[in-house]
Amino acid sequence: MAHFLEHTLKGSFFKPHRGALLAATLSTIGATVSAQDSTTPLHNQPTRFVSFETANTYRTGTVELSFGTTQTDPRSALGTGNQLYFGGGSYSLNDRLTFGFDLHNYVDDAGGPIGGVPTAIEMTTLSGWGKYQLYSDSRWTVSALVALESFLTLESPIFGGTNTFVMSGAFKAPITYNASQKLQFHVTPSVYYFPGTVGGQNFYGTIASLGFGASYKANDRLGLFGSVDVPLSGTNTISSSGAYEDVPVWTAGGRYNVTPKIALEGYVTNGIGMTPGTSILTFWPDGDTALAGLRLIYTPGAKITDSYRAPLTPVTLRQRNVQQDGFTMGSADVLEPGTIRTSAWYGSDSNTGIMFGFSPDQDSEIQVIFEQYSDNPTADPALVPTTDVRYMFGPKLRFMDQNNGDAFSLSGRALYGRRIGSGALLGVFFAELIGSYKTNGGTVFTVNPKLAAFGSTEIAGLGLGVNYAFLSGLELIAEVTPVGLDGSDPTWAAGLRYTVGTSGFTVDAQATNAIGRYGIGGMIAQDDTRIALTVSKVFDVTRLKFY
Repeated sequence: MAHFLEHTLKGSFFKPHRGALLAATLSTIGATVSAQDSTTPLHNQPTRFVSFETANTYRTGTVELSFGTTQTDPRSALGTGNQLYFGGGSYSLNDRLTFGFDLHNYVDDAGGPIGGVPTAIEMTTLSGWGKYQLYSDSRWTVSALVALESFLTLESPIFGGTNTFVMSGAFKAPITYNASQKLQFHVTPSVYYFPGTVGGQNFYGTIASLGFGASYKANDRLGLFGSVDVPLSGTNTISSSGAYEDVPVWTAGGRYNVTPKIALEGYVTNGIGMTPGTSILTFWPDGDTALAGLRLIYTPGAKITDSYRAPLTPVTLRQRNVQQDGFTMGSADVLEPGTIRTSAWYGSDSNTGIMFGFSPDQDSEIQVIFEQYSDNPTADPALVPTTDVRYMFGPKLRFMDQNNGDAFSLSGRALYGRRIGSGALLGVFFAELIGSYKTNGGTVFTVNPKLAAFGSTEIAGLGLGVNYAFLSGLELIAEVTPVGLDGSDPTWAAGLRYTVGTSGFTVDAQATNAIGRYGIGGMIAQDDTRIALTVSKVFDVTRLKFY
């Protein structure tokens, strides 16, 4: 058709140069409009944002790993005590076929009374799924996803007590339209299967829905998205009366690539399901509570560059040393790619802990921490979430790097964690920004605003620190953190750190009035001064040798 129009319109009625212009225009209209043409997976449009499925698929051999959390809005009366943790992974066998898994865990009260009483809910869901691209051209892409899932644990009075290995599943047929290189529209018809009853109580049953979404890729690093999933039949919401109702699931947010391999999604939603088969479920009760969430996405691969900064300047020994966190404050730098740091500490008043940090690429670090806070009775008991052992985990992402041309270094860190043991597994959310400036003499000044919250308790702090290197491998560290909101007494820490040559070993000795080293523990003061010792070691797992 294009060739016929070109031949006709290039006749005597049109001048040759106008015919050539029209031919070029027609060729452009017929050209392929591909939104998935980059070999860097995170530069393309999303295959899924939060839990909304698109028809996009990854290229052959792409691996994706992700984890995140969703929690109640801090501005609501619910505080931040209601938390969902989730994670998953996928592998693309070819450009059309991907297999993956997802796991999510909720152990908390519902957001409000159900049937007039506070209602505890535990829901742990495991999903295995496959996704196949059925059709793709310059404008349209159609895929199909099948998920087989199990509620490993489903426990609540509204679910008839404790249930295990309750099977469920979903079928989705997402359709994506490429409006341009930057903009896509998505329509996702879905059918979800849940049992009609569990534990002798009503359950969701079968739900059919139609989802609508849009994603906009402003550039290689920044994307925006939004979606609404509307139940057409069945019910996806438990109301405050205990009845089952239908309420649309909505989501809005954005994605930012910290590196070519790591992206951070921030979003708000009224949904509570983060697997393909639970994505239609809203938060209890009524589905009218807004939740905020973060999801970290990692796509490893040797052919993907580590950083948007190039060329990278090799780090000095001093720069490597200050990648380690302080006593109660963080470092704005992260470990070198492929390295692991392990730390163990013990202090007075029963404070003890271990930390594992791993850097998958140039500007990121994943940290896992187990810590028991001080049991000194002079700390405000209303601020101490627990003196039992707690786990914390989360990412530290570097946005600016003074070592590679920026005016200063800037990182963000979020830690999510709960108490370990029987009874209430109280969750605490902690987030901070860490900015540092290195002088030519090697002294490092750090500014560290941070916020911690659990239940209806919130503490904000502004850490101020200095790290001064003198002699060979010896550092003097001093920190103070004024606090506000529900906190009132500032915390402080001071001491020495010694790095044993290039071995990767460090030893800390510190005095402090903080009840802990990480998270909210560094923001809660006690009257008595504590002392603590820390031993750390860095391993290079990429070259299988020690530093």
